[in-house]
Amino acid sequence: MTYRQSAKFYDLFGSKNDVEFYKDLALQMGQSALELGVGTGRVAIALAKAGIKVIGLDNSIHMLKVAGEKLEKELPAVRKNVTLKRGDMRKFELGQSFPLIIIPASTFDHNNTIEKQQQTLSCVHKHLQENGSFAFDLEAVTPETPPASWWIDRKQTKNDELVVRSIFTRRNMATRTCSLDLFFDVYNNGKLLERFHEYGEVAIISKDQITRLLSEQGFKVEAVYGDFQKSNYQQTSPRMVLVTRKK
Repeated sequence: MTYRQSAKFYDLFGSKNDVEFYKDLALQMGQSALELGVGTGRVAIALAKAGIKVIGLDNSIHMLKVAGEKLEKELPAVRKNVTLKRGDMRKFELGQSFPLIIIPASTFDHNNTIEKQQQTLSCVHKHLQENGSFAFDLEAVTPETPPASWWIDRKQTKNDELVVRSIFTRRNMATRTCSLDLFFDVYNNGKLLERFHEYGEVAIISKDQITRLLSEQGFKVEAVYGDFQKSNYQQTSPRMVLVTRKK
């Protein structure tokens, strides 16, 4: 899924409950990190403010544009800690290794085939320092998760515009994929200003599947949490948060 017009509203609806988790991990691991799927720079800028030098990679020019605009508003000390690059997490070559690589916000799910997941993990392994840490989170499908769902969010922008985001998801357990239709309506004083649609497909990945794949690709799983507060992962947990080491 490549965000286009909706990139400007990503932070409006995005969760922020993962920032402290990734920041604490970055401070433990050293002074630099690589973020794959950096998006609007939501996590990268927080790490940079904590003194971590971050290279952020993303395949969406629209998300990178938003990240660049946000970065320009930061102090020079923060700006110098973030380098934004366009690239594909499945096939990138940076010519350096990192003590920490992260993929926040369920972005690893965008690798919607086993082959793509293997390609991404291979690139991560190649760019990770010996005994380096790789952390990421996945959307978990629980037994209670319906095969299809529809929900609506409403947010007010700083310009007093009302943004209504409608999301329809459909899960196919046979192919282990979930399709997402995102509809955005933008209003000002009740007048519709803009309407657009985004579509994407993400993988449904089980704990057994991802831990096996990680082991095959040269990673040792150190922890699997059910949330960013590090509670134990259970079948009913809505999220998987994984911390691994390079073997």
